[in-house]
Amino acid sequence: MPVSQQVTHSLSIKKLKGISSLDEIRFDEKPLTAILGPNGCGKSTILHALACCYKPPEGADQENWQFRDFFTPTTDATWAGSSLEMVHSHREGANQFLNVRTEYRKSADRWAPRYANRPERHLRFIGIKSCVPRIEEESYTSAINYQTEAHADAGLIMAKMGTVFNRAYNELNIHRAHMGRRYPGLALDGTRYSALAMGAGEQRVLEILSAVFNAPKYGLILIDEIDLLLHTAALTQLIGILFQRAQEKSLQIVFTTHREAILELTDMVSIKHIHTVKTVPPPTVPPTPAQTKTYCFSNTKPDALRRLTGQQDRPLEIFVEDEMALAIVEHELFRQGMKRVANITPYGAATNCFTLAAGLILSGGHDVNSQLFLLDGDLYLTQELQLERANAVLSGTEAHAVARRQRCLQGIRKLCAQADAPLAPEAQLHRMIRNLPQQQDEGVNEIIDLAVGIEAVDDTHSFIELIVQTLNVHRPVGLSTIVNVAALSPVWDLYVAELREWLVARRPALIEDVRAAAPAAA
Repeated sequence: MPVSQQVTHSLSIKKLKGISSLDEIRFDEKPLTAILGPNGCGKSTILHALACCYKPPEGADQENWQFRDFFTPTTDATWAGSSLEMVHSHREGANQFLNVRTEYRKSADRWAPRYANRPERHLRFIGIKSCVPRIEEESYTSAINYQTEAHADAGLIMAKMGTVFNRAYNELNIHRAHMGRRYPGLALDGTRYSALAMGAGEQRVLEILSAVFNAPKYGLILIDEIDLLLHTAALTQLIGILFQRAQEKSLQIVFTTHREAILELTDMVSIKHIHTVKTVPPPTVPPTPAQTKTYCFSNTKPDALRRLTGQQDRPLEIFVEDEMALAIVEHELFRQGMKRVANITPYGAATNCFTLAAGLILSGGHDVNSQLFLLDGDLYLTQELQLERANAVLSGTEAHAVARRQRCLQGIRKLCAQADAPLAPEAQLHRMIRNLPQQQDEGVNEIIDLAVGIEAVDDTHSFIELIVQTLNVHRPVGLSTIVNVAALSPVWDLYVAELREWLVARRPALIEDVRAAAPAAA
């Protein structure tokens, strides 16, 4: 009975090569799935596993990939203990089989299930080998004579090739030589050339397009390193072509890539980031080996970009009055594990908060989701006072002017000063510290004792400056240390409540929280 409507839903991998305890990677969210991650994370391993999960339809002209093709036993690795599970669906005549779970494993010297018992599907794997120019693989060095005939899908594939490379190709041919050798060929500006003279990028795109446009309905196409040999514009065009064809023929196309340009194509491509984390347990007798776990993240967060590009993206911008507020914000960022995703910029006097926000609004650079303007909490304490200042920098009675002022206020938060001390941050922190009981850490006690010894000052900044000077440390170090001590106070959480609420709301979209997802220790 013919099999049709095949869909690969997901793959979970207990152990396979460098992948450990991968809970799930899904392939059914969009016709195209991109697997990204640094070298060695297991991207190709996932493709190799998928290639071995299906058997060819009876009589089909396709490679029958088996696990030994990609996971060949050696002296160092027999791959015993490998285990993975695929969730898939298909139809056999009138019978529909949904979310079938098929487990693949190697317990000793043999893979299970038997290859004949695997589910059936048209599958094509295009590996990195297809990037090698045909001329470098050719063993003949004398003249090669061949007969030329038009490619069966010349019109369709040639047009798509032209779109990818912005070239008006005239022909797409097949050249047949002796001993059954076949060479695809193109013609450009009236000049014919075979794969032996073809550019490596042309050769690979032609192979990809041929595989996709010759695939029957419900086929699975696997492409390793789809971006190799292609500039970004060509890659973008190719992805658009593959997406359209996949929709038309109900294909699933899964590919690996390092190119961050793919992240801009999420309307067509489901993005999957692979990342393996090693956990080193505390010393024990006998020693406990380190544990590894592989994660699949569907959202592109700054950590995923850093693994791809080597550069840290900092999408959050926090504007503060001075270095004291900067130290407070840094403490809260570290507490949330978000320091690496934020830039902190001092703006000076409190009035500048509104001027800066207004300038960004008028220039189109203001974003309430990623920008925070933090007031010290000693001025502009109420919404009315803040609106009055916003009116001064964003004047006008028109509806758009009113909307701008409201937008300005949406991006402003303040430190919540308590009424038992002057409202300036220095006085607030001084009061928190001097009210602390003695601690076990003598370094903390030194700061508490210094704060207790400061009764009155002529300038609120001196509450903190005197401690820094007495400690004889660099000012940024002193401010950070003092903030850490103040944060021990039960009042601290109230003081930073608005700042913390803003950070906590943004954390899930920015931080890959692998610790929260990690399984509990046995």
